[in-house]
Amino acid sequence: MKNRYKISELAKIANVSKQTLIFYHKKDILVPEYIDEENGYRYYSNSQIWDIFFIITLKEAGFSLKEIRNYIKVKNPIKSIKFLEEKICDIDKKIDELKKGKNAINEKISCLKDMLDNLEEKVQIRILKKMKVYFIEIKNSLDQKEVAETYDKIQRIGNKLGIKDIIYITTVEKKELYEKSELPLKKIGLFIPEDKTIQGEEILEEKSCAVLRHKATFDMIKLSYENIYKFIRDNNYEIYGDSIEIGNEVVVPLENGFGGILDIYIPIKKLKNIKK
Repeated sequence: MKNRYKISELAKIANVSKQTLIFYHKKDILVPEYIDEENGYRYYSNSQIWDIFFIITLKEAGFSLKEIRNYIKVKNPIKSIKFLEEKICDIDKKIDELKKGKNAINEKISCLKDMLDNLEEKVQIRILKKMKVYFIEIKNSLDQKEVAETYDKIQRIGNKLGIKDIIYITTVEKKELYEKSELPLKKIGLFIPEDKTIQGEEILEEKSCAVLRHKATFDMIKLSYENIYKFIRDNNYEIYGDSIEIGNEVVVPLENGFGGILDIYIPIKKLKNIKK
């Protein structure tokens, strides 16, 4: 085995460029064991072959150049172990962040595929099952800042409770459904799973509803409501409670704005036959 390697030889062994090794030398990360004073040639030892491979590993693992330089200088095994264990913790955190990012991307893909599938949704009669919900009332539904901050607050509450899949429950007052062109939110809430609890949670009782799945931009939601109204009128029903919108936190960009999938539930009951 050779005792010394020229920079070109080490570069070939490690599959890096000579410029990379020169850069590491300048940054005091991998200093050649010997430099010929006459011609300036750099020579590396056998042990430095393993050094360069480990440096590459650290770099690929996300170590900064400063961290690599500091680690290379650590000669105490105990300090070296502590240094590497701390970095393992950092790597684990990054892996968790990447997994969350991957899950978020997969949710958007799933949402987009669902929006492409069966675009012509039909109104159905369905039982909205009993559920636990934590609500925050909206003071000014036209204030987009308040609405956005409330959604953010609800999400943070869900994260704190350890709820994996955040499901938003929003309501629009019954009187607003007919009287206004806009549909101002009355409350924004969080679905609470059976194994979780929070002070102030409410119970939404089971009820029969006219249901339509909204699959478009959020500013077109009024059209979905109008389709439900038509169904209610044509089938001799009447509205007897606030509408309930159920959706997740996935929002996707569409041609005309941002949208997502939202199930709209409007509580209904049959009109009594009126005698002539």
